[in-house]
Formats: sequence, structure tokens, C-alpha cells
Amino acid sequence: MPLTVTLTAYFRPDAAADPLIGPERYVAGFEDPDGEPWGISVPLEPDDVDAVVLAGIAFSISMELDGTLLIEAEGRGDAANEAIAKRGHLARLPLDEIVRAALDADLMVMEDDAEAALGTLRGRLLEAIELVDQALSEEET
Repeated sequence: MPLTVTLTAYFRPDAAADPLIGPERYVAGFEDPDGEPWGISVPLEPDDVDAVVLAGIAFSISMELDGTLLIEAEGRGDAANEAIAKRGHLARLPLDEIVRAALDADLMVMEDDAEAALGTLRGRLLEAIELVDQALSEEET
């Protein structure tokens, strides 16, 4: 009697991938119910995979009233947002942490005109503070 094995397609990061950096490659193929690959596993370059996966996604950033920025994906259902949520604190960043990271000395030396960029940032932050103050005064009335 011939052996019948039900195979399932898989697509995943290479097992040796560092989750903080991302995979150096993906692999795709077929596996049996025990998770053992059958046949050929096809290596795929991350740039190629990312281009296909991200092509139909638009990312947006919104801010909660407490200054926490949220990254959201639109255009591919809930899977992208679930993946963002799994990043934990990286999916929700306080505004001051983002500013602190942008002001890192190693990043600022790469800026062509850091003084002008900092002036623009300062102006935007001051305008944002004025908007918050206005909203607070409207709440009091």
C-alpha cells in the first residue's frame, strides 16, 4: 500500500535569523505534519520578499493624546497590524523618546545642516505646544 503524507506549504524566516535585525533570508517549501521539510527548501532574499509584501501596504502614524505615536498598516487586512503589535514597545513610541533618539550625536553628524534642522524641529515643537495649550484652555471653559 502506498504511503500518503499530507504536506503543508511553509514560508518563514531562516531559523538562524536574529529577530532584532531581521532575517538574512527566508525559506519556503513543504513540510509534513511533524514539521519536517520534504523536497527542496527554496531560499528567498529579504529584499525580494519585502518588496512584494510591502508593495500594497500604506503605513500611517497617529498620536494618542498623551503623545504616544502609533504605527498602523493599511491595505492588507489585520496581519500587518498584528505583526506591528507583536513588536511591543516599538509599535508605540512616546514623542519624547523619538526626539531623544533623533538628537543622538552620531545621527546629528550625518545631517548636512544640523543647525537648520534643529531650528525647524524647535519651531514645530513650539507650535505643537501652543496647540496643546489651546486645547487645555478650551477644556477649562
